[in-house]
Amino acid sequence: MTEDRKTKKAAATRKCPVCGQESWRIIYGMVMPDVMEQNPKAEFAGCVIVPEVRIYPATGKVEGSIAKWACQNPECRHRWW
Repeated sequence: MTEDRKTKKAAATRKCPVCGQESWRIIYGMVMPDVMEQNPKAEFAGCVIVPEVRIYPATGKVEGSIAKWACQNPECRHRWW
C-alpha cells in the first residue's frame, strides 16, 4: 500500500446513518502512540471488545456484531458495523 493511500485510509470518515454527522473508525486493542498519529480520525476503544445488539433500521431485524464506526456527534453517538 502506498504512503498516500495509507494516509487517506487513516483519515477516512463516514456520515452517520442516523444524524448525518461525521463518524470515525473504531480501533480496538492496545494502541501505540505512532498508530494514534497515523490515525488522527479514529476512536480508540481499548482492549475490551463488547458485541452489540441493535435493530437494523431498514429491515427491523435484530442483529449483533462488534461496532466498527462511531458517530462523533455528542448528541447521537450511534455505533455500527
